[in-house]
Amino acid sequence: VTHICPTNGDLRHPPMSTRGGDPDVTSEALAHLLNTSRLGLPPSSLAYKFIAEASDAWDALDEGCAKYTNPLGYYQAPYIHTAVLTDLQPRTSYTYRPEVGNRTFSFTTPPVAGAAEESKPLKLGVWGDVGITNVSFAVMQSLLASEPDVALLLGDYSYADGWSPKWETFGTLMEPLMSSVASLGIPGNHEIAEGNYQGIDWLHRYPQPYRQSGSESPLFYSYETGLVHVLGLPGSYAPTDNATADQPSPQYLFAAEDLSKVDRRRTPWVLVMFHTPWYNSNENHYGEGLKHQWDMEELLYRHGVDVVLSGHVHSYERSHPVYRYEADPCGATHIVIGDAGNYEGPSNSWKEPQPAWSAFREASFGSGLLTVYNATHAQW
Repeated sequence: VTHICPTNGDLRHPPMSTRGGDPDVTSEALAHLLNTSRLGLPPSSLAYKFIAEASDAWDALDEGCAKYTNPLGYYQAPYIHTAVLTDLQPRTSYTYRPEVGNRTFSFTTPPVAGAAEESKPLKLGVWGDVGITNVSFAVMQSLLASEPDVALLLGDYSYADGWSPKWETFGTLMEPLMSSVASLGIPGNHEIAEGNYQGIDWLHRYPQPYRQSGSESPLFYSYETGLVHVLGLPGSYAPTDNATADQPSPQYLFAAEDLSKVDRRRTPWVLVMFHTPWYNSNENHYGEGLKHQWDMEELLYRHGVDVVLSGHVHSYERSHPVYRYEADPCGATHIVIGDAGNYEGPSNSWKEPQPAWSAFREASFGSGLLTVYNATHAQW
């Protein structure tokens, strides 16, 4: 159950519509929820609210939310079933059928950690800031067509933004990919902050393998497949204080311990993913990740992280290997790829001149594919 809190104004006036030009949330739909007088409540009840005109509904919200006293202001999700599959073999295809219904699905497990096959290099699909527009669907289809072994989603899944039924629309729309390809993901601001979700809808629908990696929090974890060690973090959406603080953050402590245990002979490639980027020369979301960067960039550099993947900015940008804004062959390549087609539209404005650390940038829609051939060669 989640509280109805349509906090994002783009639900009312989307730059890119998901409903053929209509808003994602109409005034009539919102008024239907807020108008508790239709329940027959007496005006003396603190749960009573009369909405005379549908256009008045948005102004009747309580700090962006249905008032807590409103018995209609809560969304009950359909049943969510989670099954843990054990004893799966790597690079093996499995077919499954939900007990209700007669549709069958199939997926192929990714390679075991440390495995390298010259004829079948590991392919990691990468996308972020997805949403439920026609563009979102097209990007999903493109990513599926690239036949990734694992899909990495860099936060901001459904853009439900407090209108929780959109989570079900997202699940249905993205079923072709998510029912057939192993997926890892991290939360973004649209999972944590927008809609006052605090990650609840995301955590229940897309749980990550945190316990298997020794994490005590579902927000951060690591996973190994093929020659790659993947570290997923909430980044700016959880405390990031490092070892110099009186009380280092759990996120930092987990990342430090996890990276110290990486066996580069088994997984020579180390990828870190978090939503808000450190290296971003777009006007949109510029500098939002600075605190996280100040706290943790040295840690990633010390452990030789190869690639940092982020979303948040609705455009594409790739850096040269960089550390503290200077070109450094030992630094990580930072990739911002938050352009999978959500309703907020693309981020078109760039800071000029283009920074020296920025190798390429473009306001476009799409996804990425990282192909890892061996311990020394990978292609983006």
